[in-house]
Amino acid sequence: MILLLNPLQLGTEMNQSQQLLDISTHALLHLEFKKLERRLTQTEQNNLLVQYLKRILKDNQYRAVKKSTKSWLLRGRKTGACLESILNNDRERILQTSSTDLYRFVDLIEEVESQLHTKVQYSLAHNINLKARFGNVLVCVVDEDLTSSFDDDGLMTKSTQILFIGNTEHKDIFSAAIDQSGYFQSVIAYEDENHLRVELFRL
Repeated sequence: MILLLNPLQLGTEMNQSQQLLDISTHALLHLEFKKLERRLTQTEQNNLLVQYLKRILKDNQYRAVKKSTKSWLLRGRKTGACLESILNNDRERILQTSSTDLYRFVDLIEEVESQLHTKVQYSLAHNINLKARFGNVLVCVVDEDLTSSFDDDGLMTKSTQILFIGNTEHKDIFSAAIDQSGYFQSVIAYEDENHLRVELFRL
């Protein structure tokens, strides 16, 4: 049985993290520009950020992070709250979480999918269906338990392998995407004209 790699059901979370980073960054920049115009009280700063976040709630582009944005609004409206500090702290936390090996691996998988117009699969080596291609290629993460390759903090604790099957042109694109990741060391486990199997290690 071959499963589509979601990947690790984190692709959506990554997109949401990026959206929350965008919102918090732009909200804080909006406040900084307003501070240049005149001195603002804490209440005025909170109100400016609240009004900014209310506009975000109405934007369908950010529908996936509506719940988190509402949470910021509620926290910012509490007596004595400093919404600027809340946004700064949450932004820092998201940045730290999004820089883990696990997120970088998911980012690498998404880059491979984008470059090759395919869907990366996940399967044990003996279960791979070599005919189950998406588009012109087959790309499969070969691992007994991919989640065990990363610890609770998202640190890669053991290597994992990715298999590519396709023509030479697509193989070169796949290889380039892997090599350009910058976060993992890749070692060729097997290669011929139409096959490439790489093992990824944490740098």
